[in-house]
Amino acid sequence: MKLVHPEGLAMSMSRLLPLLALLLVAEGCASQTNTQPPGAPPTPKTVTRENPGGDADDPESAALARLGAEPWGFRRDFWNTLHVPLADWKNWRRVRIFGHPTRASYRYGDDHYAVASIWYTTIEGPNEPEACLAKFLDMATPIADANGVRIGERQRVRMTQSVGAEIRPMIVDLVEGRLDSLLGRDDYVGAVAAYQSFPGTCLVQGFAVVATEHRDVAKKVRDRWVAEGANKLVWERHVKEAPEPLTR
Repeated sequence: MKLVHPEGLAMSMSRLLPLLALLLVAEGCASQTNTQPPGAPPTPKTVTRENPGGDADDPESAALARLGAEPWGFRRDFWNTLHVPLADWKNWRRVRIFGHPTRASYRYGDDHYAVASIWYTTIEGPNEPEACLAKFLDMATPIADANGVRIGERQRVRMTQSVGAEIRPMIVDLVEGRLDSLLGRDDYVGAVAAYQSFPGTCLVQGFAVVATEHRDVAKKVRDRWVAEGANKLVWERHVKEAPEPLTR
């Protein structure tokens, strides 16, 4: 598989990251030169969108620390219809997931320390998050199975979000996953949130973090996203009716 960013550059992948189905498959291929002593934070000027861990001795730990502490900001989808919350937002890149089109997907660092994706489609039946999440799981579970991802037990959290003057229901499934391959074992933690969208449509957002080396930190990043970020996903104010369910 390949990930393609908006400028069209295809990146070969060397480390499977079934983030977000837990989820879809991506890989990191960046090589970093680290000059800081053990435990030291990165030099600020070395923190970039490609390498948010900078020149820290452990750039993965440093990148996750940023996701746990940096302020929230927002990105938009390709059609400027969605207001997407992301911590340390300037260091996320919008990408395409080849073979699995989404409404919008973003990666954190060339080594894919975290991934966020949004799915938007039509749906029949009740306009409720439970039905939307069930449809998403029907799509995502075979993808995870086909890629050898072992999904642990799910924990469901019921929440609400404020959209203008409305209080709308939303649900979040907390998930953990593991992938054993010839390259070794990779662990992930993530969450999938389903929203009450326009009637007849389904809106789902997924967020996942690599947790192989720093599980406790990854969980804190995931839990922060659930507590502070998930309910901030909204349609832009100029979107007054259901947009076309376009993907890329």
